[in-house]
Amino acid sequence: MSALSDYIKKELEAARDEIRAALSGQKINASGRSADGFRVRVSDTRAQLYYSRDEGGAPLTTLEHGRPAGAVPRNFTEIIEQWSRDKGLRFTDEKERRRFAGAVAYGKIKRFGYGRPSPAQYGSRTYNWTLPVQETGEKLKEALPWYTKNYITDLIYK
Repeated sequence: MSALSDYIKKELEAARDEIRAALSGQKINASGRSADGFRVRVSDTRAQLYYSRDEGGAPLTTLEHGRPAGAVPRNFTEIIEQWSRDKGLRFTDEKERRRFAGAVAYGKIKRFGYGRPSPAQYGSRTYNWTLPVQETGEKLKEALPWYTKNYITDLIYK
């Protein structure tokens, strides 16, 4: 890869890492799969920062706006129980864990969704992942003329 490709890759990876850190810092990324969905692909002719749901991450609109209230999976209580084990949440016994999972699954999430503190804020952004992408685009626009000029100069005078 050329110096330009290396520079672009470094900038895209920095944007990806910023998005991942923000998702983690704002506690939007419960399992880690959504953050892992942001990927960088660079070749000599193309560079991409893209989002892939291959690993089972949430849709981008869910990351941005939260999940609306509504139907939950049939085994949602078991999913919440397993999540609480994976996160290391401690309960006095399994009955208390099941009670917690049921309250979360069918109480708060089914009635209110998650990622939105109140129905009045429906449509507000929980996290705007496009800002780091736009900032990286601006950095690359500023740097490209310099890299292009040096690349052409190297071709001519080599």
